[in-house]
Amino acid sequence: MRSRATHPRPISLLVCLTALCTAAWSADPPPQAADSEPVILYTVVEHDTLIGFARDLLVDPQAWPAVARLNKLANPNVIRPGQVLRVPSRLLRSTPVVARLVSVEGEVSLSSIPATVGAEIQAGQELATGANGSAVVELADGSRVKVAPASSAGLDESARFSVRRPAAVTTVSATTGTPDDGWFAGTMRLVKGSIEVFATKVLRAKPLEVRSPTAVVGVRGTTFRVRLPEDTTTGTLSETLEGQVMVSPTSTPEVAAVVAAGFGAATSATGAPTVRALLPAPDLSTVPEHFERPLVRFAMPSESRPLQVQVAADASFDRIVSDQRVEAGSDVRIAGLADGAWHVRARRIDDIGLQGIDAARPFVLKARPEPPATVMPRPRAKLQVGNIEFAWAENVEATRYELEVLPEGGAAPAAQRRTVMGARAQIQLDAEGSYRWRLASVRADGDQGPWSDAQAFELRAMPAPPTGAADNGKLQFNWGGRPQDKQQIELARDAEFTQIFARADLQSTEWTLPNPGPGTYYFHYRSIEPDGYVSGWSSTLKVEVKRDWSYIWMLLLPLLGAL
Repeated sequence: MRSRATHPRPISLLVCLTALCTAAWSADPPPQAADSEPVILYTVVEHDTLIGFARDLLVDPQAWPAVARLNKLANPNVIRPGQVLRVPSRLLRSTPVVARLVSVEGEVSLSSIPATVGAEIQAGQELATGANGSAVVELADGSRVKVAPASSAGLDESARFSVRRPAAVTTVSATTGTPDDGWFAGTMRLVKGSIEVFATKVLRAKPLEVRSPTAVVGVRGTTFRVRLPEDTTTGTLSETLEGQVMVSPTSTPEVAAVVAAGFGAATSATGAPTVRALLPAPDLSTVPEHFERPLVRFAMPSESRPLQVQVAADASFDRIVSDQRVEAGSDVRIAGLADGAWHVRARRIDDIGLQGIDAARPFVLKARPEPPATVMPRPRAKLQVGNIEFAWAENVEATRYELEVLPEGGAAPAAQRRTVMGARAQIQLDAEGSYRWRLASVRADGDQGPWSDAQAFELRAMPAPPTGAADNGKLQFNWGGRPQDKQQIELARDAEFTQIFARADLQSTEWTLPNPGPGTYYFHYRSIEPDGYVSGWSSTLKVEVKRDWSYIWMLLLPLLGAL
């Protein structure tokens, strides 16, 4: 058997870690300042000696007297199996361990270099996200830190102490899949923006901490958010969503506050943190489940508070692509999303900037290929029944289009739908009434995009044929029409109305022309409605005015009498 001097045997630990620092959050009162540094409770096993323990596990083997003094050992040469020693974690050997990027969305950089999933993060490196970027960092103990858009966070400490955990509490690293048999210590530094921490419930050498210029937030196993508002006078804002955290100002740690789930704290560099309850989640039930336009837009119901609104590609909000503050009464507008399934969540913001409980809702965006822009008929146009022409500006993504004409009202005929090519189409519509029409683009593979907004138009019947006759050398015409409409008439000597004989604008639906003279005349009319709509010309009426020969017989009568 090899001697202990050449191959030190493993050392056992109790399944217990006591964080005797300002980050204590149990029901017990916090320890005094003299006992505030983090310690590990070590259980002595057979054949242990204090000097051997110091040689195998301490940074400085000569530091064993400090352990003896801390534990008030009457005889440092005598430690017994089962005895529990308190060992300051600062004296223990540690090994740097890396964190890893497990999610990258949009613009993310690590030490100013574009970052990718799987990248290792060393202590001292800083991660930055763009306005539409986000990232998730997994620490060596399995804890996850979500870095929101437009944020920067550094890994200040990531180390594992040489003391091994006993088999009963050994865990498996979620990052590497290998046994995690050490005591981890980690610290994140928030430089800008916000992060959300999901701390694993494991034993650590000291509480997992997030440091900012004004506060220290320490946790053992919990979920919380930390944020640096643009208004730096506010200090650091933190919200506890699960468990509890200890928040203390950087310059006065003795005024630390325990912040339980459902509460938040505003912490300046000095003075006690301001702790208050978080606002309840807003109601997102009115947010539509489907959107069909590239600009996702919706209203929040009767909100009197500003909202923080985030959109992510996943339900866990690891891949956040939009993070915006929306003022009270304003619509939420989100641009730049690709077609697909998305998730939105929102939280209210109170008067000191604390963000409340989340409400989340999934939605689907199907906005492409976008419908073409309609050209004609123009919106609310009035047309005559007949062969109606439709035109639009083509979408380069489309190879064909779906054209739908939808009559309104029970008396109208059924809707018509056509698959058409190009930028124009004609449909015969013979029933007057109100209509709507819309278009959808279709890609070569058959993928149909959303319908355009329906455009309304109205079909009017052709003007009724006029009636007229020549009577005693006069021309008299009558036709149908509404009293409020103006009537425009034309009388010509040719059917093409190039030789206009008379033209008039009338307020009635009848017209008389005395003594036009003999010949063939052509008449038509059209109506001009009060809103400016001008109907088409009516059908053409042909009228013959015969020459009156009676006056010739009157001239011949004296001659006939002389015979």
